[in-house]
Amino acid sequence: MRGFWQEHGRSLLGSAVLHAAVIGAVWIIGSLSIPPKFVMPPTMEGYLVPAAPARSTPSTQKAVSEAVPVPEAAPTDAKPEAKPKTDAKPKPEPKPEPKREPRPEPKTRPKPEPKPDPKPDPLAQRRAAEQAAQAAKKQVEEAANAKKQAADAKRREQEITQKLNQAAEADRRAARDAQVSKELVGEQKRAGAEHASLRDRYGAEIKARVEHAWTRPPTAKLGLKCEVLVTQVPGGTVTAVKFGQCNADEAVQQSISVAVFKASPLPAPPDPSLFERNFTLVFAPDA
Repeated sequence: MRGFWQEHGRSLLGSAVLHAAVIGAVWIIGSLSIPPKFVMPPTMEGYLVPAAPARSTPSTQKAVSEAVPVPEAAPTDAKPEAKPKTDAKPKPEPKPEPKREPRPEPKTRPKPEPKPDPKPDPLAQRRAAEQAAQAAKKQVEEAANAKKQAADAKRREQEITQKLNQAAEADRRAARDAQVSKELVGEQKRAGAEHASLRDRYGAEIKARVEHAWTRPPTAKLGLKCEVLVTQVPGGTVTAVKFGQCNADEAVQQSISVAVFKASPLPAPPDPSLFERNFTLVFAPDA
């Protein structure tokens, strides 16, 4: 490696100096002829190889002097061009906005061609048919159960309504019967009172007629009282006379019996229900 640098080091160094001189000359000429603007320095491609310090020889100095041309002196009458100020920094040119390229339209993917239907599987078709039949059967059963439940609920509701109506009707009937019974009892009481009053009046009429027909015998004592059992037929005709308890002698009893037959026919009752074939007459003329 050391021998390589000793052999080629001078030529490489001369090449590097020559390139530097050319670049400097180009830059000076460009700055004198055109207005100052920012120029990108050209890039130099190459590989920088570290060079070992080499001794300058007369041959090397001669090659460098021949490679670098000496610029000629400018004429004296030419006006020197104004050099731009080295301290003024060139203004950077505005960078052009990058053009926005239109986005490429998305390519429509070709529709995949329909694949041919695979051959139907008989076993799968039969299973699908069985499942569909089971589902339909289940739906029918659920609908029937729902209908039955609705009918049962409606029947129970009707039964409850009927029982409530029957209970209400029974309550109304019981209240009506109680009212009727109450009215009937009242009517019976009134009828009984009226009947008793009519009976008393009817008995008083018979007693008055018998006493009016009686002739008092001399042996009749004051305070006479006899129970006379009278038998009559419809129309008031007397058919028999008997005595119960009596405080009179036979002559007085005979006079009473004659008076009863003499009063026949007895007066008719004010109510046909008051008629009695056998009745007891209390004969007490002194009462």
